[in-house]
Amino acid sequence: MRTVSVASFNIHWGRRPRTYEPFDVVSACRTLDADVLALQEVWRPDGSPSVAAEVAEALGYQLHEVWTARAAVHPRCHIAGKAGEPTGDGDWGQALLTRVRRGPVVDWKLSGFLFDVTDRVVMTTAIDVDGVPMAVCASHFPHLEHISPLLRWRLPPLLPERDRPAVLMGDFNMWRWVTRFIVPGWRDTVRGPTWPAHRRPMFQIDHLLTTSPVDATDTEVVDVGESDHLPIRAQLSVR
Repeated sequence: MRTVSVASFNIHWGRRPRTYEPFDVVSACRTLDADVLALQEVWRPDGSPSVAAEVAEALGYQLHEVWTARAAVHPRCHIAGKAGEPTGDGDWGQALLTRVRRGPVVDWKLSGFLFDVTDRVVMTTAIDVDGVPMAVCASHFPHLEHISPLLRWRLPPLLPERDRPAVLMGDFNMWRWVTRFIVPGWRDTVRGPTWPAHRRPMFQIDHLLTTSPVDATDTEVVDVGESDHLPIRAQLSVR
């Protein structure tokens, strides 16, 4: 049975915590070696390619990006305003990189979270796994203080039915028990602390969930990169 490797990585603007100096995101993504790679907190300076575009060009990925806020990196990495506003010195968002055939990517907007200045988007596409279409969904969810449990009602209409092959991955900004409340019936696969990577990781807030027709093997938190998150990875097959 053919498997497909998938991974998710919050790259923190492609910069180290505390010093905000760039780290080698391309090298980290090369080590992940995923067929499908979801990146969060992607940085695109005005007038220059994004960090994700650099990864795609270096490693031969097809790239899809969505910009969810305006941001800046000086004197520190921070959100400067809403997407499209004349503030900050670059764009901030998510990317989906693929090296297997995929369909069009649809960006489903999540809105209405308390005091959340960023747009929240679920990127969704479909790939072929051993002749069977599998939905790939990736996102960067709001923090709990933005009342993210509202996702319990806002997220399911954007996701495939639970009897269809599908994966949902990204930085969820929540613990495993909260994900079970948000998307009941989906299985959490990778287990292990992912944040804060620049200290001693204690909490898992990055997750990779699958529906019942999908088997996940070789699931792991990968100690690579210099972000404040550790990436997660798995091999997926469809029954």
